[in-house]
Amino acid sequence: MKNHSLFGNTQKTILTTLLVAGSLAGFAQRSQDRQSSWNNQRSNSSRQDNPGRAGENRQREQPAARSADVQRSAEARPGQWQQRQNTPRIQDAPGTSERQRDWNTPRSQDMQRNYENRQREQQPWQRGQEAQSANENRQRDRQNEQRAQQAQRANEDRQKDWQKQQQAQQRSTDRQRNFDNNRQRDWNQGRESNDIARNNNPRQQNQGVFNNRQMNARGWVFNNRQLPDRRYVNARSRIYANNYRPRYTRAPITFQNRRFYSFYNYNYHPYRPYNYGSFFRPVGYFSVRLGPLAVNIRLGNRPYYYDQGVYYEPYNNGYQVVPAPEGAYITQLPFGYSTIDLEGYTYYYFAGTFYSAGPQGFSVITAPPGAVVYDLPEGASEIYAGDITFLEYNGTVFQPITIDGRYAYEVVELDEDEQ
Repeated sequence: MKNHSLFGNTQKTILTTLLVAGSLAGFAQRSQDRQSSWNNQRSNSSRQDNPGRAGENRQREQPAARSADVQRSAEARPGQWQQRQNTPRIQDAPGTSERQRDWNTPRSQDMQRNYENRQREQQPWQRGQEAQSANENRQRDRQNEQRAQQAQRANEDRQKDWQKQQQAQQRSTDRQRNFDNNRQRDWNQGRESNDIARNNNPRQQNQGVFNNRQMNARGWVFNNRQLPDRRYVNARSRIYANNYRPRYTRAPITFQNRRFYSFYNYNYHPYRPYNYGSFFRPVGYFSVRLGPLAVNIRLGNRPYYYDQGVYYEPYNNGYQVVPAPEGAYITQLPFGYSTIDLEGYTYYYFAGTFYSAGPQGFSVITAPPGAVVYDLPEGASEIYAGDITFLEYNGTVFQPITIDGRYAYEVVELDEDEQ
C-alpha cells in the first residue's frame, strides 16, 4: 500500500511540475510578445517623432534580421542537400567533380531544356539564312551565265559584222574590177575607132603622131608616177591654177551625160564629217556677232569677213557662213591646213577650201582635179552615178578612195558639156 501511495505522489509531483513549467512558459511567451509589441509601438512612435532615430533603429534591426535569415538558411541547408541527394541526377560523366554533380539537378535540366528550345527556335532562322545564301548564289551564277551569254552573242555579232564587211568589200572589189574591165574595153573600142578615123584622115594621123612625140619628149609624170602607156592619155582642155591641166590615164565614168574623170580607183567608205574644232562653223551657220580675229575682205563690190578658215557674209543684221569666194586673199593660212603636191606645184587645203600661194598671200582657188585630201567638213552630200557614190561639197566632187589602208577623197573633174 505504501508503494502505491508513493508512486501516486510522484506522478502528482511530475504533473504539477509540468503544469508550472507550462504556465511559466506561457507567461514568458506572453511577456515576450508584450515586450515586442511595446518595442514596435515605441519604434513607430520614435520614427514619427524623430526620423533620424528611426533610421538608426532600422540599421540596428537589419543585422539581427540578417543573422536570423542566415540561421534559418543554415538550418534548412541540410534538408535541401538531402533533397538534392535524393533527386535523380543526370548521368555523370567520368571525372565529374562533386560541384559539377551538384549542378546536375533539375535546374540544370531546365537550363538544358531552355538551351534546346533556343536551338530549335534558331533552326528556322538558320535555315532561312541558308536558303537566302543559296538563292543569292543561284542569282549570282545566273547573272554570270547571262553575262557570258551576252559576251558570246556580242562576239558572234562582231564576227558576223566582220564577215559581212569582208563580203561587201569583196563584192565591191569584184564590181570595181568588172567596171574597170568594161570601161577599159569601151576605151579600147573608142581608141580603135579613133585609129581607124585617123588612118582615113591624113591630117588627124599626123596630129596624133605629133602628140605622141611631144608626150614622149616631155615624159609626163602625174602624182609622182610615170604613166604606164602615154598613148592613152586623155588631156582635158580646162586649165586650173598654176596652169595645171590634168591628163588622165583612165576612161571617165559616164552616167546620164555626165563624165567623172579621176586618177585613182573608186573604193567606197562611209562619209564621216571631220571636226575641225570649236571655232569652225559649217556653211549656213548664222551669228549675231563676229569673233575678235575676224578681218574684212572685199571681193569686187561684195564685203566678206574671214575668221580662222571660215568666211562670213552680212545677212539679216548678222553674219552667215558662206562658201569660200574664189579669188579672195588671206595673209595667213588657218591652223590645221594640209599641203598637197601636184605635178610640181604646191597647194594648200583646209575644210573643203583650196589655196594657192600668190603675191598678196594665199588665194582661194578652184579645187584641182587629182588632189587627195583626208577629211571633209560637215555639209557634204552624196551623188550617185550608177553603182558609184560620189560626194559633193560646195560644187566640188570628191571620189572615195583608199591609200595605204587609209580613207581619203580625190577631187574629181566633172564634165557636163559633152553629150
